[in-house]
Amino acid sequence: MSEVTLSNIDLNLLYVLHVLIEEKNVTKAAARLDVSQPAVSRSLSRLRDIFDDPLFLRTSHGLSITSKTQSLAPFLADTLKDLEALVQPSQFNPATSQRRFILSTTDFGALTVLPKILDQFREAAPNATLDVKAWHDDMASELDHSAIDVAVAVLSKEPPVNIHSVPLKSDRMVCLARRGHPAIGDTLTLKTYLAASHIQIVLGRREYFAVDRALEKMGHKRDVTVHLPNFLPAARVVMGSDLLLTVPSLFAQDMASMMSNVDFYELPFEARTFDYSMIWHERFQHDAAHLWFRNLLKSSFTEINE
Repeated sequence: MSEVTLSNIDLNLLYVLHVLIEEKNVTKAAARLDVSQPAVSRSLSRLRDIFDDPLFLRTSHGLSITSKTQSLAPFLADTLKDLEALVQPSQFNPATSQRRFILSTTDFGALTVLPKILDQFREAAPNATLDVKAWHDDMASELDHSAIDVAVAVLSKEPPVNIHSVPLKSDRMVCLARRGHPAIGDTLTLKTYLAASHIQIVLGRREYFAVDRALEKMGHKRDVTVHLPNFLPAARVVMGSDLLLTVPSLFAQDMASMMSNVDFYELPFEARTFDYSMIWHERFQHDAAHLWFRNLLKSSFTEINE
C-alpha cells in the first residue's frame, strides 16, 4: 500500500464513513446524506482503498463492520467533532472563562472606569483576571506587538490602520484647585489663571498641550512649574498648595467628590473638547471574549453619560 497523505483525501469521505458506521446500511446512509446509493457505494470504494481494508461486510441484515472499522469508529467520531468545532463561530462563556484581560489606561482612567465595571466583571467572569497596564502616548502604535487587549485613552493622533478605535464619551478640561484658594473667588478669571503656577500631567514625551495651544492663540502663556506622570499624585499636590491643575472634568468631579478640600472651575477661555476612545488591535476584532469585554467597557461609559 502506498503512503496516503491528508492532502490526498477528501475529508467528506470521513463523514460518509461515520454515517455508514452508525447506519450500517447503504440505503439509510444515502438518505441521511441526501445523496444517491451509487454515490455512497463509490465513496465506500474509495474509503476501502484509503484504509486498505473492506471496512464493511455484507450480511442478510445489512452491513457489519470489520475490526479495522471498529477501531476507527471512536477516533473518527472525536475527530469529526473537533473539525466541526473548528469551523463553528467561536463562543465565550464568561462564567467558566479563566482568561486574562489586559486593559491599558491612565490612573485617571482606572479611577473612572474600574469602579463601574469591576462588580459586573467579577460577577460574570469569577475565574477571569483583569490586568491594568499604564497608558502612554505611544501605546497605540505598540498595540501591534503587545499583549494588551483594550486601551481606554485620549488619542492625540490617528491610530495606525490596523488599530480600531471607537469614541466613548466627550469631555472638556477644567481647573482643579484647593478649596479656599486665596486668588480664586466664585469664578476663575483669566488673570488669575495666568498669574498662578501650574502642574502638568505628562503621560509620554509630549510637553506641549491643547490648553497651551489655546492660550498661545490668545497671545498668552501659563507658568508650568511641576510636571508629574500621574493624575492622582498631582491632585494630592493641589490639595496642599496654591498650584492649579488643568484636568478632564470627569477626573475633577471624582476628585471633588472624594476630597473635601478641592474644587474645580470652568476654564476662563475656550478650549477644545476631546473624546475618550476605546482602542484595540485588528487581531481581536472578531474574538468572542474580546467582544464581551469591549461591550462591558462601553456600558461603563453609557452609565457615565447618564
